[in-house]
Amino acid sequence: MNRKKGVVLSYALMIFEVFNTLLLTPIIIKTLGQAEYGVYKLTLAINGYLLLLDLGIGNATIKFISKYRVNNDSENERKFLGIITVYYIIIGIITFLIGLIITFSFPYVFSKGLSSEEIRLGQTLIFITMITSTISLGTSQYGNIILAYEKFTVSKLSQIIMIIIRIIVSYISLKLNFGSIGLVLINLVMTLIIRIYFIFYVLLKIKLKPLFKHINKSQIKEIVFYSSWILLQMVATQLNASVDQILIGALVSSSAVILAIYGVGSQVNQYFKSIGSAFTGVLMPGVVKLVEKKSNNIAICNEMTRIGRYILMVLILIWGVFLVEGNEFIVLWAGKANSDAYIVSVILMSAEMIVLTKSIGTQILWAMNEHKEQAILKFVIVLLNIILTIYLIKWNPLLGATIGTFISILLGDIIVMDILFHKKIGLKIKKYYQNLFKGILPAIIISIIIGIVINIYIINYSLIGFAIKSSLMIMVYFIGMVTFGFNDDEKKLIYSMLHIKGGKNK
Repeated sequence: MNRKKGVVLSYALMIFEVFNTLLLTPIIIKTLGQAEYGVYKLTLAINGYLLLLDLGIGNATIKFISKYRVNNDSENERKFLGIITVYYIIIGIITFLIGLIITFSFPYVFSKGLSSEEIRLGQTLIFITMITSTISLGTSQYGNIILAYEKFTVSKLSQIIMIIIRIIVSYISLKLNFGSIGLVLINLVMTLIIRIYFIFYVLLKIKLKPLFKHINKSQIKEIVFYSSWILLQMVATQLNASVDQILIGALVSSSAVILAIYGVGSQVNQYFKSIGSAFTGVLMPGVVKLVEKKSNNIAICNEMTRIGRYILMVLILIWGVFLVEGNEFIVLWAGKANSDAYIVSVILMSAEMIVLTKSIGTQILWAMNEHKEQAILKFVIVLLNIILTIYLIKWNPLLGATIGTFISILLGDIIVMDILFHKKIGLKIKKYYQNLFKGILPAIIISIIIGIVINIYIINYSLIGFAIKSSLMIMVYFIGMVTFGFNDDEKKLIYSMLHIKGGKNK
């Protein structure tokens, strides 16, 4: 029940996050202008690297707290919290110091791509976002403990409320012309409020308090070993997500406008990823239980396929609709000046769609402590992304950077991961993909063809036209899924959710 509630709330949170973006981004671009928006997105990309100072302990918190709960080991649970509390205090201090270094070095790194005024703005934004990261990292353990205890209502609902407040306050700030500085200040205040709430909830409601006595060195060693390889994967993921913007800003002359276009495209892709990860983000405690109970590889692979299909059903529909109607969406949403963001989004989404269907497999490897090779191989492939991007942006800054990232994802997150899943958990790759796409692929192909035909007759770049065409594609896809896409278990689940008689027996 907790997992189902967590999935529902995660998707509710995702919907509010997407709504936040859909509503505010056009206003932000219009208010800031493309140049300031480009600097704003660049500083957010840089700030993402500060969050890597979590060093994988955030995932370790969910994994180990879940493990101790399964084994009713409250003493080690408190000791673990004591260890990571000290760790995060130290990390908070380090984050602040590194942020200062980045702030002062900003002019030297981006003098080629940005004007002196844009550089001064970038320094201010970096300084504020650095303080936000310091608070976020310094208190990360409390939010992760709430997830480990499967208190999804507390975690997700509080974030939804914060998003609603942020939308209202951000809109007012933009109307008062506080610009990008106002936006990052609002995020700072919102982060501070929700972190204080998480701290008090863990200490007073869950009643889990850190224990700093009799710390077991072997426990520290286990945490460090587990987290170090998670860190390497986090670095690889962050490089894939933001290295393009960093390299464009540093190597391309007058790059603010290009950064703005790429920022729009990558933001669409980011929310596409959020939709996929919303499902898997609440599954780690359940995965740990599955592994701790020594489930066999067949059961684990079946679970991976089952969850992968549910993720693919949603993602492939969004991908298909965006493939046909995405250019119109970008123009309506972000303006004609950012229409080139369509190709950025399509290329990145095409790779991420496959990666996200197998994200539960990554969590399985983490729970099994079988993620060392995954981390090393992914990082090597990401280095290839940097080399390709540096070379390709000389040919075409926007398209070259996007293609470099696509190749990196294809090699590192799809091909290499398939090999590791086969090696570590016995996943039969050919059978997995056959079961994954069975029924779903023909349904989306029919929907895309219908969408293309409709587009021939309705091209007016209006919200009503876009909504009608998208709705027709969704309807065709759903009819196809009901007719031949859903398997028996999926039909029972869908019917039960819709309270149809045929779905009562699960």
